[in-house]
Amino acid sequence: MTHTLLHQVLVSDLVVPVGLAELPGQESLTGFGARVSDDTWLRCDLMVYRKEQARGDLWYIRGAPLLAVEVASDASRGADLRAKKDLYERFAVPSYWVVDLRDDEPEVQVYELGGDGRYAHVARAVRGGPAELSRPFPIRLDLDDIFDRLPSRSAPRRPSTVTTEAAPQAGPDLPHREDPFLIDAFGHRWPTGAEKVELWDGCPVFYGVWDARDVEIAERAYPGRVVRLDQPPGDPGTMTILPAPAAAAEDAAAG
Repeated sequence: MTHTLLHQVLVSDLVVPVGLAELPGQESLTGFGARVSDDTWLRCDLMVYRKEQARGDLWYIRGAPLLAVEVASDASRGADLRAKKDLYERFAVPSYWVVDLRDDEPEVQVYELGGDGRYAHVARAVRGGPAELSRPFPIRLDLDDIFDRLPSRSAPRRPSTVTTEAAPQAGPDLPHREDPFLIDAFGHRWPTGAEKVELWDGCPVFYGVWDARDVEIAERAYPGRVVRLDQPPGDPGTMTILPAPAAAAEDAAAG
């Protein structure tokens, strides 16, 4: 089973128990975006939110969801447990779950926002060890019942590659290289081949397996900006597009 299919199985297995546990006025969606600020758009694998946050036909909810669930992959695990977790904490997402496979067995790490605005690790659900939770609704995470059709072993994911057709010209122009991306411009410039794409503090973030060729292509797609691999080339992880450094901006102005 490929990573993509395994990911879909893990998410779909959670949809029913989460949907049944929702309280009045709550809804859930898979693979949807949360616009938590003008320059940060996060795509949760599964989210629960208040109905009024999803007015109209937008491709995101407004504000922080009540619950964000991420299914960790080789490319996303580092972000899900560190930088992405920090973003959910900073934008006051009350509950955060990370679903992961350890030796082909699922586990769910549960974090909840405390009165100090920091996440506390409140539960770890594994097979044979269900967790009883009360936020954002009462639910019993019994993994023996929820994940009952997983394969014995998952196949490795094929590497991703950004293509030169990754930045379609529809929509707003690219912002100046020193300026952050905002939601409207970012939404029209996603590369193909990425496992997931998000916007963190005005910086596009692409999940996948990237190498030096992908960096060169991204540098052409986003001229003047800094393209950073957040892990060694060829390893799964994230590629981040940063604004032009201040020194380069000053040199350009002086010239």
